[in-house]
Amino acid sequence: MTESLDTLVADSDRAAAADELRQHHDSGRLTLDEFEGRLADVHNARTRGDLDHALRQLPRGEPPASLRVRDVRWGSLALQYALINVVCILVWAFSGAHGDFWPKWVLLGTLVMYFRRLGRRSRRRELPPSSER
Repeated sequence: MTESLDTLVADSDRAAAADELRQHHDSGRLTLDEFEGRLADVHNARTRGDLDHALRQLPRGEPPASLRVRDVRWGSLALQYALINVVCILVWAFSGAHGDFWPKWVLLGTLVMYFRRLGRRSRRRELPPSSER
């Protein structure tokens, strides 16, 4: 059943629309100024028509795979961080300064960044689907 354009929207509808706008901005469909203007429209939206106006001229639902933001797989993310750590350890090993193991700070930093990115990815997946429009 199609909702009327004057149906009031909930905060979750606004959040889903804002997430959809972010995806379109990240994929290059919107400039920063357009994104900010439309995001303000989404946050001020009271009805379904207001949300539709903010999402005008944009494909609805999830963008096609070819237009989606590059999806970094968990394995390739771990590989990137492992490569950084291996390079730092090799620099330390071949520099001849074997007193203080300074790459431990790089290992710690990349471990923290890795878990932050994994947490951010899992939070994105918990958002309600935006295809219920």
